[in-house]
Amino acid sequence: MAHPPFVENDTSASGRKPRPKFRALLAAVAAGSVDVIVAWALDRLTRNARDRLALVETCRDHGVRIALVRGSDLDPTTPSGRMLIGLLGEVAQAEIETKSDRQSRAAEQAAELGIWIGGRRPFGYESDGVTIIEREADAIRAGYAALLSGVGLRGIANEWNSMGLRTGQAPWRRTHLGEKSPWRGDSVRRVLINPRYAGIRAFRGEEKGEACWDGIVGIDTYRAAKALLNSPTRNRGGAGVAARQFLTGLALCGLDGCGYPVHGGGAKHGKSIYRCRTSTLLPHERPNLPGTHVNRLAGPVDDYVMRIVVARLSRPDARELLIDHRRSNVSALRDEANALRARLEAMAAEFGADPDTSPVEYRAMRFPVRARVAEIEAQIADAGRVDLLGPLVQADDVSAAWAALNVERRRAVVDALMIVRLQAVGRGVRTFRPETVEVEWKTDL
Repeated sequence: MAHPPFVENDTSASGRKPRPKFRALLAAVAAGSVDVIVAWALDRLTRNARDRLALVETCRDHGVRIALVRGSDLDPTTPSGRMLIGLLGEVAQAEIETKSDRQSRAAEQAAELGIWIGGRRPFGYESDGVTIIEREADAIRAGYAALLSGVGLRGIANEWNSMGLRTGQAPWRRTHLGEKSPWRGDSVRRVLINPRYAGIRAFRGEEKGEACWDGIVGIDTYRAAKALLNSPTRNRGGAGVAARQFLTGLALCGLDGCGYPVHGGGAKHGKSIYRCRTSTLLPHERPNLPGTHVNRLAGPVDDYVMRIVVARLSRPDARELLIDHRRSNVSALRDEANALRARLEAMAAEFGADPDTSPVEYRAMRFPVRARVAEIEAQIADAGRVDLLGPLVQADDVSAAWAALNVERRRAVVDALMIVRLQAVGRGVRTFRPETVEVEWKTDL
């Protein structure tokens, strides 16, 4: 009785993706339910050495022959048959590599000419890769502005998903097969560091020149976003995780000499609380300080800080906040940062392994350079502050505009305006005391 055919027309035999039907075929051979494998050609059956070896060994062990419509029959049970399978497989592999090399050279040449040669539709553009889709382009512009103003990648992803936007990638495994994937922090990051959105043609990560399509954002905006996302000081661990509470990671413990950020530490009597981050450290890692680290209800603190923000942005002089006197030329800052990083690498090569240079001296030489790099990265990241505060300052009703923001946007506004320090209130204190929440403005206003 003939075995049902194993059809796998939508998966390449090159081995770059899982081949469940091929694995099922091997399992059927091993189970003894197959006498002969019939295939169109050997290169349709397998195109890589790993699968070819598995096929040969399984067929050899169970006495199964391979019959090819276009080619000779193959007998893996004999030395000559196994040799012929190996030779045919190497020929097929050489054809694949030659074709891949030819396609790669053509793609690189097209990149140097700034030409779009096809592929999956890029987000923000029609399938021709050139015509801009305004609705998606507006979301991309807003994403860059949000990133530079302090909003996390997860927050941008949530905004795009709430607009009904989806990626062009359909998952090929697990659940929701065939459906367009929702945005996540990592997929948003791939968009924002893609030079195509600044009208730059790239090939394998290397910028080749001006593209034949119009960019969606300016080159300086793209450079600033890329520098921020690639910064070695950026915390990538939380890129895909939204903060559970308003001031998590923003407010600091007010105990003298501590300064650790607070986090949502569970609940007290069913209500959220803020705790000093030292509560998550091992005993030997905690700073040995006299006094009590912060551990207090979060709700009253959140309400107080929000009222301060709304009051500040409602003042008549709030528009002065839109004049960013610290805004600098992003391109020049980026060039300076790259030069400083090159200097750090030169120091490491010259003094890092020098036995005559003590670790203390080495760190002392590097410290001012690293401090300046961090300062430049902070300036680049702050370049979008106006985009963040503008909608609030210009609103007729600041309170209503604030209420319309999601938690990521609110956190970004607080981070742009102030430093919050929380003091411990002691046991049994039930009345909220404003003096236990210290606010230090980051501006002169």
